[in-house]
Amino acid sequence: MKINRKLFGGLNALLFVLIAVFATLYIIYDDAEAGASYAYKYVASALFVIEGAANILLAKKAGGNVGAFPVLMLIALVLCFAGDVAINYMFIAGMIVFAVAHILLIATFSRVDIFGWKHILPFVVFCLFSVLMVCLYNGFDFGDKFAYVVVYAVIISGMVGMALGIALDGTVCGRVRILSGLGALLFYVSDLCLTFRNFSDGGRAADVCCLVFYYLALFILALLPAVYPAEGCEPQKAHMNVFKRLWCRAFQFVFHVAIPFLPYKSPATLHSCAEAAETIVKEGKKKPLIVTDRGIVACGLVEPVKAALDAKGIPYEAYSDTVVNPTIRNAEEGAKLYLEKGCDCLIAIGGGSAMDCAKGVGLRILKPKRTFKSMKGILKVFGKLPLYIACPTTSGTGSETTIAAVIVDEKTRDKFTVIDFCLCPKYALLDPVMTKGLPPKMTSTTGMDALTHAVEAYIGGSTVKKTRKLSIEAVKAIRANLYEAYIHPDNMQARSRMQYAAYCAGLSFTISYVGYVHAVAHSLGGKYNTPHGLANSVILPYVLKDYGIYGRKRIAKLSRLTGISEVNTKDEVACNEFIAWIEDLNARMNIPVKTRVDKEDIPALAAHADAEANPLYPVPYLMNAKALEKIYYEIRDEKQDAAEG
Repeated sequence: MKINRKLFGGLNALLFVLIAVFATLYIIYDDAEAGASYAYKYVASALFVIEGAANILLAKKAGGNVGAFPVLMLIALVLCFAGDVAINYMFIAGMIVFAVAHILLIATFSRVDIFGWKHILPFVVFCLFSVLMVCLYNGFDFGDKFAYVVVYAVIISGMVGMALGIALDGTVCGRVRILSGLGALLFYVSDLCLTFRNFSDGGRAADVCCLVFYYLALFILALLPAVYPAEGCEPQKAHMNVFKRLWCRAFQFVFHVAIPFLPYKSPATLHSCAEAAETIVKEGKKKPLIVTDRGIVACGLVEPVKAALDAKGIPYEAYSDTVVNPTIRNAEEGAKLYLEKGCDCLIAIGGGSAMDCAKGVGLRILKPKRTFKSMKGILKVFGKLPLYIACPTTSGTGSETTIAAVIVDEKTRDKFTVIDFCLCPKYALLDPVMTKGLPPKMTSTTGMDALTHAVEAYIGGSTVKKTRKLSIEAVKAIRANLYEAYIHPDNMQARSRMQYAAYCAGLSFTISYVGYVHAVAHSLGGKYNTPHGLANSVILPYVLKDYGIYGRKRIAKLSRLTGISEVNTKDEVACNEFIAWIEDLNARMNIPVKTRVDKEDIPALAAHADAEANPLYPVPYLMNAKALEKIYYEIRDEKQDAAEG
């Protein structure tokens, strides 16, 4: 929305001059006993109300959605006018009216920003300073008004804290940040001067300073009803409560700081099945268990590995009952076969399901007396898995690089994650020939899975220089090669580059984690057995949109760095271009825009996603289960309801 700048500037300049004239007249002719000069003060205060109302009309005339923020600001200005009148006749009544005005300003500023540490820290600082000064400065004589002054000091500190929180938030537009922070600070200084004037021997200087800072503060705040909608500011989204947010961010901060000290490692890469067989011999292993699924067997993708093992005279066993979302039963069956047949190492052949199942088999061998649920979460395993070679037949999951295994409890349909450094495979076989027989549908959705890993790792709060570089490399490779691999399955160069992209993205999100796309996708995989890549493909653009201004800057930067947007494109445009590119890529590869979500399941699914993501995932902004429900409604295929009806 574009407000007429000349009209805005001229009108507010005129009002500023008028306010200055009447304020000066009041200061010059101030006579508290006679009260003859009060009229000047009332006119000056009324002009602030007129300024605020005029700015709302300017925004309205420009065709913008004015919303609640400008209206609340106008009401706060009206209360300040009422406080100006009341304080001259009954000081306590005037203080109460101004306190209500500050409470309303807190509510007004809360429309701009989310209450969190940025607001709490300034509030604590100003509150401590104000209360200590009121209590300890010997020059004050409050008499029976002491309690009122202390309560007022706390309230105005809350208003300043909320405004400074906006000023500290880089996601809020610059002019709103400056005006909010400056206006609140000037209001605080004005009241500080008022305190010295009324309760100490502040003299004429304190009186003049009080009025000058007060009028400047109100003039600046009265600009916001026009600037806020003109800058396209949006009301805050639904979030979790402040205490849980603080806990989540503190948890994420600790892990972010610890990244350089944690034993992350990259699996050594092998480039052929023959090299994998040679590695088994070099490692002194005698009999591997191949973990795969029936679809991979039917495609013939296990045969090159078997042939390489046969050529070296290495016997092997195979477990091929892995399901799309591997279960506890799969892991236990595989471990039983491993032990019964005397195997001593693992080879996973397939996508994320086979590789996660192999990790589950390794967990059961390592910890035979532990339940999988007891290993759920972060760093609850410890130890060393059997030698593990991951042979991805898809270019997407990145499981060949990760320290996580995603397992489903087939009895409860609960899908959970085990995260520990011992789960990273020692070797990764990156041979594009192993992906050649992959159906186009799997090529597309697993490729989008890799994209999701790269994007979520890049825009999260735990990104570091290494993971940013890996994410950018992955997105570039996916942009150049995914669609080519989809329409020309025999293009080995494109498939090789997609394996590289999946590898980079896997390393990136292993260190920097993922976000709500994965949390929601895991809940759908557990409940409906939705393939993980398909779920991520559908969900990704919706979640990026829901992040709004909180993810915009990083999404835009990623868009520019990967060539999707021009280098000088503004953040909002670049962010939209990146999301549009994802939607277009999905459409060209016939990936649906909706998926199965049963309406009655949404609260439970959202609760599952909340429990998985918070506090671990360093997302651009934090959502509780109630806020996450919105995503499920957005991705829900309502046509399915009609078909079932």
